[in-house]
Amino acid sequence: MATNKATNSNNTVSTSKQGESKQELNQKTSVEFVTSVTLGVLLIILVAASAYFGIIRF
Repeated sequence: MATNKATNSNNTVSTSKQGESKQELNQKTSVEFVTSVTLGVLLIILVAASAYFGIIRF
């Protein structure tokens, strides 16, 4: 039981540190999402333009 109490006090300290990293993680995730959506849209436009000009055929 004494070890559980010591572990719980350590978890309380690490929780405040996780709050900061959670915000950084949310920011990183949103940047990855915007980047992937942008690349996806550009790829679709490139494929559509290539098909329109006859470079590739479907």
